[in-house]
Amino acid sequence: MSFLVEPRHLKAAARACMRRAGSPGADGMSWAQFRQGMDGRLEALAEELRTGSWSPGPLREVGITAYTGKTMPSVIPTVGDRVVQRAMRAAVEPVLEQRAFADWVSGYRAGRNRITALRDSDRHLREGFRWVADVDVRRVSEGSSAAEVTDWLAEHVADGSFLRLVERVLEPLPFPIVPGTALAPLLINLRLSRADARLAGHRAVRFADNYCIFCEGAEQADDALEAVTRALALCGLRPNLAKSKVWAGVNAEDLFLIAG
Repeated sequence: MSFLVEPRHLKAAARACMRRAGSPGADGMSWAQFRQGMDGRLEALAEELRTGSWSPGPLREVGITAYTGKTMPSVIPTVGDRVVQRAMRAAVEPVLEQRAFADWVSGYRAGRNRITALRDSDRHLREGFRWVADVDVRRVSEGSSAAEVTDWLAEHVADGSFLRLVERVLEPLPFPIVPGTALAPLLINLRLSRADARLAGHRAVRFADNYCIFCEGAEQADDALEAVTRALALCGLRPNLAKSKVWAGVNAEDLFLIAG
């Protein structure tokens, strides 16, 4: 809770948000307006969070067009709510990095991106594991409830006051991991970490919502694809069949393509 009730932590969160700029939310307040008297705004926000009187503001719901041309739902919270969400992320991200996220996972993590995923994949390929069960997760952000997502977090975080605030943030959203919030990327990795834990022992690499399991032969790769499918099912997810396959003769650069 110290990340939410101490103005210095909220100020760090606000600065992190302002580096990304972003449009005003439903209340019309811009970051330029928020910066005017920001210290006072953050002190008032910290007091509301401390006393339990804070509640999320209205959401501006928008559609965003992905690189594939598909339109997806998204939200734009108020700038004040973005500060709270970013402070929450700063509080729990180090905990999840230590307790929940596997070393072979890249994407939505500091210092771990597509380049690190390709490097990990290339190592497996060079060691002779040339067959790949390549599984793209279908609609990883959708489904679940605020209470369910909070329960996932409660497996790693024991602060009840903090968890109640997280649930309060998530409840008004169209769905808890909807794109547009500061928590969404972290929560995608948290959701998939539950599937990741069931894949221990496999030569796995995950970038965002794309798994690759490296195997010695076709039969083993078929089994690996089934293993990923079972692990996802236990998390209420399933593969995108149009983007999932077993293949061989792979170059690392062929993996985790943005439009792949």
